[in-house]
Amino acid sequence: MIALKSITNIAQESQPLIVDKRLFSTEKIEFLKEKTILDALGRDHPNLIQLLASYQKGEFYHLIFPCADCNLRTYWEKNAMPNFDKETVLWSIRQMSGIACAIDRIHTFRVKIDLNVNGEVRLLDGGVKLRVKAGEEKYGRHGDIKPENILLFKDGKVLKITDFGLGRFHGRDSRSGIDGRKVHGTLTYEPPECSLGKSVSRKYDIWGLGCLFLEFVTWLLEGSAKVDEFANARGLDVGPLNDDTFFTVFTGGDAEESAEVRVAVIEWVDRLRFNDNCSALIHDLLDLVMESMLRIDPEKRKTAKKLKEEMGKLVARAENSRTYLMKGVPRPLRTPLDVKKPSTSRKGVRWADGQTSAT
Repeated sequence: MIALKSITNIAQESQPLIVDKRLFSTEKIEFLKEKTILDALGRDHPNLIQLLASYQKGEFYHLIFPCADCNLRTYWEKNAMPNFDKETVLWSIRQMSGIACAIDRIHTFRVKIDLNVNGEVRLLDGGVKLRVKAGEEKYGRHGDIKPENILLFKDGKVLKITDFGLGRFHGRDSRSGIDGRKVHGTLTYEPPECSLGKSVSRKYDIWGLGCLFLEFVTWLLEGSAKVDEFANARGLDVGPLNDDTFFTVFTGGDAEESAEVRVAVIEWVDRLRFNDNCSALIHDLLDLVMESMLRIDPEKRKTAKKLKEEMGKLVARAENSRTYLMKGVPRPLRTPLDVKKPSTSRKGVRWADGQTSAT
């Protein structure tokens, strides 16, 4: 979707009130998929964008939303080094919990129009089509969780999920239906099942949310510049491939491709735990991300319902214990030998003591 125009408050010329977005697709069925889900989900949930109205002009369909102050990425950049105080930490964990709750609302919503992928809307490298796991076609899912799709509204300083790609999965490709191999978009928050050519499910979103939570904690503890450094570290982990995904795909001879959480991610989490301000709350959040969200096997990731419950427990405890919320309990860094190194990368690069060399 692209912004076409905004209607401005006469009293505050620089502050738009609403934004009008036009769908790329001119197909009525795609419009109805998104509109139906937005109508049902956004009316009474504080962390989901609200659809105000919709209309058709010529062959194009339009959706009207409240205009946000900025997205989460921009907010991090505007607040490059946040104050590590009770207000900021509590706001952060509450918003993360709210986003998890919103994902649960999406995942438990049953649609009347199948959300499966038709034709060649989604192609992976090598021409492998993205397949929706059997039984998942009738459930909502977001499909593109990332900071740019989380909007901040000044009124109440609330984060809301937007840009519902619920009519299809659209991680690296556009919504126009072109061959995904020809689109140079970010792969950052995609789960490994996409690269492995496996069927996808609602657990797709849990992986992306885990990636976002790690970046959120990085900003909270070390500032926005370190969010960029984290991305660079993930890119260095794969040598010439230079992508910043949170996993690495391996091939070994005739064996089937497999994947592992990227070493740079494991080392970065250790670094966050070593931070002087890393409280018991943040340790528990990192445990939840690494043990129940960033799991290669989707079946081992928590459901959105379970994740919502776990996040609710963290918030409740944080609200009732300043020590749990704020007192730093840093953990020592592990030695490099304690971190498992992969043997081969997807491009045939072999690891040796953290360095790469061509095989």
